[in-house]
This record gives sequence, C-alpha cells and structure tokens, in this order.
Amino acid sequence: MRKLKKLSCALPILITVFGLLLFQTEARAPAPQRSASAIIEKVNQNFLKIKDASMDLKLDYILFLFGCSGLQRLEGKAYYKSPDKIKATLNKVTYFARGNRIRKIDEKGKRFYVRLINSLDFSPGFHAGLIPHNFSLKVLRDDKREIMIEGIPKPGVMKNVTRVIFHIDPKEYLLRKLDLTLANKNLSGGIKINYRKIEGLWVPVGFYGRTAIELRDNTLVGMGIRLKGDNFKINTGLPDKLFDPGF
Repeated sequence: MRKLKKLSCALPILITVFGLLLFQTEARAPAPQRSASAIIEKVNQNFLKIKDASMDLKLDYILFLFGCSGLQRLEGKAYYKSPDKIKATLNKVTYFARGNRIRKIDEKGKRFYVRLINSLDFSPGFHAGLIPHNFSLKVLRDDKREIMIEGIPKPGVMKNVTRVIFHIDPKEYLLRKLDLTLANKNLSGGIKINYRKIEGLWVPVGFYGRTAIELRDNTLVGMGIRLKGDNFKINTGLPDKLFDPGF
C-alpha cells in the first residue's frame, strides 16, 4: 500500500438562525439571530472542561482504492492535555503532537518529524474554538431540534474538503455530526461523533464515517474510518513531561 501523505478529516462547527415570527393578538419582532461564533464558543466551553484524559484506543480504517484495501487496525494508548498536547502509542509506534508539530518514534526508537500539508491549522491547540479560525461560518438553522452551521475552509486550510456542515445538539451543545463535501465529487463524506458522560462531563469517546485522504501522487481516495476509546480517565493531572518528545 502506498504511504499516505496526509489525513485530514476536518473536525470544526457553524450555524444560521431563522428568526421565528410569532403571532398572538399582535405580531412580535423576530427572535434575535445568534452568530455562529457565539454558538461554537458554547460548544468549546463544554470541551474545555476536559483538562486532560487518558484512554485505550482502537482505530480501524479502509481505503477505497481499486475496490478496497482491506481493514487496517491500530490499537494502543492515548493521552490528551488541553489545549494542544497529544500522545498516542499505536501498534508500538508513538506519536507526539503539539498543534501542527508532530513527531513519530518507531518501534526501534528512530525519530521522524511529520509535516501535514494542506491540513487544518491546529497550531493554537485542539479544541472547537479553532473552527472560526479555520472556516468562514454561516448559521443555517438554530432551533430547539438542531443547530446547523456551514463552514467554508479559509484559503490554504484544507485541500480534500470544500464544505462542512456542523450539526450541534442544542440541548447539551455537543458537536454530533459533520457532513463533508469533498473535492472529488465522486466521493462522499460524513462523520458522526459518539459521547459518554464520564464524571459528570460529556466526553467524545469515538467517531465513525467516511472522508478522503491524499496519496503521494496527489490522488484523493475515499476512506472509511472508525475510532473508539475505552477505559477513560478524566482530569487526573497528567504531567507535561509525559508529552515532551524533545520538540
């Protein structure tokens, strides 16, 4: 299998409110429309309650290349510290990420730097508040049933995705689903996110769906992906040293 140049899955948020005109004995003014950034900030404040986390991780993916590449599975342990530190050891290979700076250490201890090209700019961290940083946003729907925000990637941010619709739960303010319009019109994309309440906090414990990745020859191919976390430990005070690969 050819090595992947990058994987960008586009993970961010947006919405547009339709003011409701209510009539009783006389007409009332339409309800004020909230901005996409204000809605996303509520989602972000939920997420920022997670100061750190550790979990067992399982990642399955399939490339739709000349039929199907077969299921690939990565398993291991992952750690997160707000807002911009990630460490994961999957199939004996360890990855450190701090924003867009990534280091890979293989099973023999050899070190590599990984560069993400045409990918989301995560340099300020890993949280929902980056969505306005990466996308031009427009609220499509804002009511008691659902919030929908359209995101158009800003120039130079992404290559494989041209439009994202963020679906937000208006009760808990959780990002539940992303509909992806891919640059290759023959491919379809979408991601659903699963949550679990752990120690009183809504924690994203996995996601599944389809997206696209770019191979070395700049070809975009479809990919099915499923990530699941188990045995979560939240806000235990993970030390900074755990995430230090020598950047």
